[in-house]
Amino acid sequence: MITLNKRNPPPFEVVERKGLGHPDTLADGISEAISRALCRFYLDEFGQILHHNVDKVLIIAGKSAPRFAGGTILKPPSVVVGGRASRPSGKPISEIIENATASHFHKTVKNLQQFQVEPRVEEGAPELRSLIGRGANDTSIGVGYAPLSTTEQLILDLEEVVRGVHGVGEDTKLMAVRIGDKLTLVVAAAMVSRFINSREDYDGAKAAVQEAVMGKAKAESSGDVEVFVNCADAGENIYLTVTGTSIEMGDDGATGRGNRGNGLITPMRPMTMEAIAGKNPVSHVGKIYNVLAQKAATEIAELEGVDEAYVTLVSKIGSPISQPLLRGVQISGDLQMTSAMESKVDAILDFWLESTDDLVEQFVKGKLTLY
Repeated sequence: MITLNKRNPPPFEVVERKGLGHPDTLADGISEAISRALCRFYLDEFGQILHHNVDKVLIIAGKSAPRFAGGTILKPPSVVVGGRASRPSGKPISEIIENATASHFHKTVKNLQQFQVEPRVEEGAPELRSLIGRGANDTSIGVGYAPLSTTEQLILDLEEVVRGVHGVGEDTKLMAVRIGDKLTLVVAAAMVSRFINSREDYDGAKAAVQEAVMGKAKAESSGDVEVFVNCADAGENIYLTVTGTSIEMGDDGATGRGNRGNGLITPMRPMTMEAIAGKNPVSHVGKIYNVLAQKAATEIAELEGVDEAYVTLVSKIGSPISQPLLRGVQISGDLQMTSAMESKVDAILDFWLESTDDLVEQFVKGKLTLY
């Protein structure tokens, strides 16, 4: 189904991003790291990717005592890994999970050294295992849209700007509220205590974050901009951490509670509640359809006359992935919905729905952004 709608820019906009060191994003990253590790092991041992879904990671915060120029971890955070996975024979699955989790932490959070991993993964149901390579193993929804708005692209770009300030850790959170031409940005940035020697240093780092964000936002926005940083600070209670992430004491995390497949949380756009990270890349449409919908929407939006494109894909469990229950496209722009335009849109959808095998390698190598 292809429909042509009139574009109505919203009078206000809300956009959020949880940074790579945020507890929910860390849970997504761990889920995906474990899935990639399992895929590689299955390919080496069996020559094919076996059934697995490790999209049920829970991070339980620990306890810490940060102080200026130092601090200690009193109780390390714990990572509980739930889900289903076919068991390899060459290595205990618990070892694969522990190694993948440690690798992701070491790559993502530079100052986090202590953590515990609790693998609780069991084998999946036989009827779901049998669907690998045969059809969709869930009835699920995938959505995508393009292009990003100016505010959405700004929020994606700002994470690197915030983390570029000396003393800021990997746990960041950005919220944008645009009302007409006025843009308000609320930033949370975990400060790493060993780089912050005093309250004066802390306040200086906050001011530097505000200045950097303001500079980038004003360059990208045509209206008024205001920026707030670490708004919960009160007296001696400030966002000072030992590790640069709130999983040391402040917050827990869970797969699927954070960014959607385009790296943003956009409640005013179509979204799915699917946890994309950690699902197997061969048959789980909760992962595959969200990636395909985004890629198809991006390509459709580049067609002449198209201002925006929205793609919705719905699967039926057991059916071929290339044959969704619904393939819906909504287009807005200065154009007529001719048979030629419909053919172009259908050709783009057909291409991506037939490209799932080609995407598997990109999933396994971590080349696709999922959060």
